[in-house]
Amino acid sequence: MPTILALLFLALGIALRLWYYLDARSLFIDEANLALNISELSYSGFFQPLLYDQYAPPLFMVFSKVCVQLLGNQEWALRLWPLTGGILMLFAFLHLNKKLHLAPAIRWFPMALLALSPFLLRFSTELKQYSTDGAMALGMVLLALEIPPESIKSRHFRLWAAAGGISIWFSMPVVFMLCGVGAYYFYHFMKLRNGKALFALGLTGAVWACSFAVLYITVLKAGIERPVLQNYHAAYFFPVRLWEAGAWKQLGGIFYGLLSPALGFTTAGLITGIGLLLWGSYRMFQQKTGLFILIVLPMLACFVAAACQLFSLIPRVSLFLMPLFLLLAAYGASEAWRTGGPAVRLALLALLILEVAPFANSINRLSNPTEIENLKTVLVEVKEKGMAGPVYIDVAATPAYRYYSQWHDQKQRYQLPNSILLSWDSNLGEILERQQQAQPGFWLVFSQLLSDEARNLKNSKRAIAESVAEEKIRIENTGAEGYWYAY
Repeated sequence: MPTILALLFLALGIALRLWYYLDARSLFIDEANLALNISELSYSGFFQPLLYDQYAPPLFMVFSKVCVQLLGNQEWALRLWPLTGGILMLFAFLHLNKKLHLAPAIRWFPMALLALSPFLLRFSTELKQYSTDGAMALGMVLLALEIPPESIKSRHFRLWAAAGGISIWFSMPVVFMLCGVGAYYFYHFMKLRNGKALFALGLTGAVWACSFAVLYITVLKAGIERPVLQNYHAAYFFPVRLWEAGAWKQLGGIFYGLLSPALGFTTAGLITGIGLLLWGSYRMFQQKTGLFILIVLPMLACFVAAACQLFSLIPRVSLFLMPLFLLLAAYGASEAWRTGGPAVRLALLALLILEVAPFANSINRLSNPTEIENLKTVLVEVKEKGMAGPVYIDVAATPAYRYYSQWHDQKQRYQLPNSILLSWDSNLGEILERQQQAQPGFWLVFSQLLSDEARNLKNSKRAIAESVAEEKIRIENTGAEGYWYAY
């Protein structure tokens, strides 16, 4: 029965990801900017810093462009590789449940959280590398467990050299996982006093280091040094000045963002999840020290890089950590089940159900649209209205509009006559006053209306428009809006 439950959650997780994928929701600003890179750049362009302040691993971009060239330039092709990563993450996690020899009665619990987490579900079908990061992270753990240190051969070191050296170009966080893999083998080789294996491990590590050095020089360095990205991610670097007043608040926000998507976003669920994670870490360290090193050291390496401002702990960028947290929590639940009596097991089961229950809301997505910002529908309606005058595309809507009007397979549907792309420094008031005598009216089109800040900016621009004209038509959709004003 527990195995059947785990398989049921696996199937449900796949079904939810396919629903998100097939719904073909509009690209949002970061996805659109990445889609522009895929559409505009040649394959060689992916092996240098990308355009529009974007970062994605070169081979992730290569595979995404292959999908576009084979299937057409549209959402399904662009999101196929992230979907693949999201589904592979589920299968890898199920296999790891068995490799860790979790108590059978517990195996459903981590699968349910991974399959139903709204956060992990969303990023399994979004044009970013985060789901493939998670799949690659679990793949590194699986490969290490499939090649035990006591039976490793020369061919296995060659396999690790190739797998590690190439995978870095698929997923930057693999660097942290390779730290764990190297330490895992080093720990066991030292216990076995296997000097030959230690030497081979050193050579393998050198291959990894050289591969990463080339990636860093050609792609990462320029991105890390961009002031706009440094400023954007400043709140998500690990604070080192812990004696300052705001440091602990920042640290709490970081860990809440990393833990809640995987362990529970209710107070009871998060407390239960953190308790199980800590207990699982302690018991794994006692019983399987090498495995503990393999899973925990990548987390510590990631935190050190974040303290050095070389990696951001913003939740989506650090998504690869979430299945690792779940593995530790699942191990803790398994140990509690094995060592507890009937009363403890009953209480544990109740807590696990309470932890998973809020995630079940994701099932509602099977009957509802998955849109985050439906700019496509707004563009089509603006075009159908046929009102005279220029169409001003707000700066936050510009990347998506450029993609849909220039590159999408159905770009004719989304091309608007007299469209004008606003920039961050556009003076909307001056622009409207200059064309007041020449046009009967104008459109304002907005998207990325996901926060109070974005909506306030929209309202300030609408106020500017209303100072010179009168609103006549309003089109409102999820996260995107259009307004036509008559002079």
